[in-house]
Order: sequence, then structure tokens, then C-alpha cells
Amino acid sequence: MKKLSNVLLVLVSFFGYSQSYKGVITDVKESGLHAITLAPEVRAAAQNDLRFLRILDGKSNQVPYVIDMRQNQSEKYQSFAILSKEQLQDSITSLVIQNEKRKQISQFSLQIENTSLTKSYSISGSNDGKQWFGLVQNQALSSLIAAKGTSVSRSIDFPANNYPFLRIVFNDRKSLPLNIIAVGIAETQLIPEQFVEVTAFTYKIEEDKVKKLTKIHFTANQSFEVDALSFTIKSDYFDRRASLTATRTEKVKKRSRTYQESLAQFNLNSKKDRSIYFNAINEREFTVEIENQDNQPLLIDAIRVLQKPIVVLSKLTEQEKYEVIIDTTLSVPAYDLNNFIAEESGVLPKAKIANFTKLESKKTAPLEKSFWQTNLFMWLCIVVGGGIVGYFAFGLIKDMNA
Repeated sequence: MKKLSNVLLVLVSFFGYSQSYKGVITDVKESGLHAITLAPEVRAAAQNDLRFLRILDGKSNQVPYVIDMRQNQSEKYQSFAILSKEQLQDSITSLVIQNEKRKQISQFSLQIENTSLTKSYSISGSNDGKQWFGLVQNQALSSLIAAKGTSVSRSIDFPANNYPFLRIVFNDRKSLPLNIIAVGIAETQLIPEQFVEVTAFTYKIEEDKVKKLTKIHFTANQSFEVDALSFTIKSDYFDRRASLTATRTEKVKKRSRTYQESLAQFNLNSKKDRSIYFNAINEREFTVEIENQDNQPLLIDAIRVLQKPIVVLSKLTEQEKYEVIIDTTLSVPAYDLNNFIAEESGVLPKAKIANFTKLESKKTAPLEKSFWQTNLFMWLCIVVGGGIVGYFAFGLIKDMNA
């Protein structure tokens, strides 16, 4: 009974604590929308579930935030050489454009001086600049006045091709020629993501000479999402197969069996980028095995554990104090900011989360026990129960002797 009382006391003590996490937001140097990259420890505390995250101001009021789903993009304009620009006798203007690298294209972006004219055009392609093959015919080009400035950019489409020469023919029978300043293509390019390093992981390298394997064991104090590994290797001329595994346990006929589950496979090659990307894993421990065959083990100088960044956007005010909390009892917040963030563009000022720590609230005072929860009530029940059993036992013996 004493052991049972001790167990109950431990349980009461455990449930009397509520755990949460808290940090402060720094680097708010101006008022307005800010981009806040969530550090790995913040995401781990939230179990990668941002419904548990809140931003609070100095008065503990919620500050709306939204996950930044905008694609980081930049637009690059690549000009093509205009080999010839001729105005022919039958009232047409012919532009011959060179696609020197034979890049596959299906659109031109024309830079045109402002005009109120509407022009029809045809496009053809050639492999030698002599024999031409049709692509489009009698298409219209209009609305050639820019809202600002003296020139306008307009795109014209055609079937995808990689002709080294393309020709645009404009019909000038009803109006004077257009002033074409440049011809090229506008490429929208994704800016490479800057991965965040998960510094909580440590690793240990072991050599298995029998199986000819290099085993690298990674360990952290809790589970983190991992999207990539970046190796710094001093060896030259190598091409090694490798795999990423994690230990799993399953029950088979009331017995536990431990095995290694393969999570990713990749190659380490001296001619390629040493950063290895794979589908996200969420682990506290994992192992990388490198197959050496008959080669010497790789001279590994360092390995970085990386994760894709998650950025939240929030409107912050300069000189205001803000904190971030993680509370697993919270549900998904509903903020008006979600309806407007898609309209934002460009680079936003960055803020950081600092001093992120785990907190434990004060233990709640134990509730006063009712009489039926006391030891006195328990012993009273034992005595009464024993008396009842003794009464019936005495009656049974008396009947047997009669």
C-alpha cells in the first residue's frame, strides 16, 4: 500500500507541472512587416506544428503572423542579337534574331517604344538563315503604351523550338513601322533556398573493416527535421554509394526486434556538390553508411546537418517588446493577415528569435483529500469487510456443528 501511495504521489507531481517554451524577438529596427526564420529548436519544440506558436506583444496580446508561402523569385532578361532589321518594298519589316546557343524557347519579350498602333506579325524559324519554316501567322500586337516611361515590354508566344535563327515579320501596309529596341526572353528564376544548420546534432565516425563501411552516427537531444547533409571531404577522386538509416523496433510474437530502416540512398562524388538532399526526415538519431569497397575511407573534415527554412511574416513595431511562445494546448489561429500577405513582394526586414528556453510552471497545490481518499477510510473498510467475512464464517461453522 505504501508503494501504491508513492506511485500516486509521483503521478500527482508529474501532472501538476505544465511545460512550455518561450523566446524573445530581436532586431526589430523599423515598424512594418518582418520575416522571422524559425530556428531548428523552435520547430522541434513545436513538433513542426505551427498551430502551437504564438507571438505576443508587451501586453500579452496576440500579434498576427502567417507562414511565408511566397516564392523567392527573380526575373532575368536575356537579350538576343538582332542580326538584321529590314524594311522591304512590300510594306513589311523583317527582324532576324539569333538564338546562338540553340536554347529551346517558346516566347519573345519585345521592348518597344510607345505607340498607339496595332500590328499583325508572323514568326518563322531557320537552321541556316536561308530556308524558313513557319511557326505562327497573322497574330496581333496591341496596347503598346506604357503606364510609365517611354517604352513598353510585350511578350509574343510561338511553338517551342530551338532554331538558331528566328524571324519576325510585321505588316506595315496600314501604318509606319514599330521601333523595336530589344528582343529577348524574360526568365523567372527561383532563388536557391538558404538552408538552416541544425547544430544540435553531434556525430561519431566508425570504420567497419570487415564490411568495408564507414559508419557515421548522428545524435541529438530531441527529434529535428532534416532535409540535407553537407560534407566537407579532403579526399580526391572518389565515387561512393551511401545510405541513411534509422533504428526501428517492432514486436514479433511478443518479442521485440530491432532493425535498420533505410530512409535515403545517395552517392558521394568528388566531381559533384557534396550537399546531399533527400525527403525530410524527423529523427533524434540516424546513421550514414558509406560503402568503401577496396578503397581507403574518405577523409571527412566536417558534416553539416541542414533543414529547409520556415519563415513567418508578422507586422512588428519598433521599440515594442515581443515574445514567442510554444504551447501544445493551442489550436490553429485565425488571423486577417492571411488574406493580404500574397500582395506583398520584395525583401522584408528580418527579425530573430533569441533566448529560446523551456519553462516549467510552478507545481499546482495538491487538492485536499476527501475522507474516502484517506488511509483512515481504507482501514475502516478493511475492518468492516473483515467483520462481515468473520460473521458469515462463524454462522457457517455453527450450522455445521448443529
